Amino acid sequence: MQLTRFTDYSLRVLLFVGRQRGRICTMGEIAAYYGISLEHLRKVVHKLAKLGYLNSSRGRGGGLVLGRDPAAIRIGDVIVGMEEDMSIVDCYALDCALLPDCSLKTALDRAGTAFIAELNEVTLADLLGNAGMRRQFRSIDIAILRASDK
Repeated sequence: MQLTRFTDYSLRVLLFVGRQRGRICTMGEIAAYYGISLEHLRKVVHKLAKLGYLNSSRGRGGGLVLGRDPAAIRIGDVIVGMEEDMSIVDCYALDCALLPDCSLKTALDRAGTAFIAELNEVTLADLLGNAGMRRQFRSIDIAILRASDK
């Protein structure tokens, strides 16, 4: 299974906003940080806000903050909320002759359920608290500062 870029960006947004510890951040900051199109990011942020993962405000002083405690944001739930279709294979679109009693579809569905269950063991707080992740964020921050000094 491969997640869509939309979901990948959603997770990146939550990581960025989550590490700000309540500081209001803007979509422009996030877009620049990750090199993501601002227009695409708007759609991602809109859906995250609609699902309650982000609080957003407009206007001067507006921006984004987490809508929930990072420990309450389960990664599997975010993925399920962002992905339009969690099917590993769309058997119905293929008009498969093995339906409706295909044991392969049943096995793939169980695997997809296990995938989400495993990711629901991980919270945004877990990801933000990971030492390797913190080092990576620091190295990106340093590279951005150096580039802005030139």
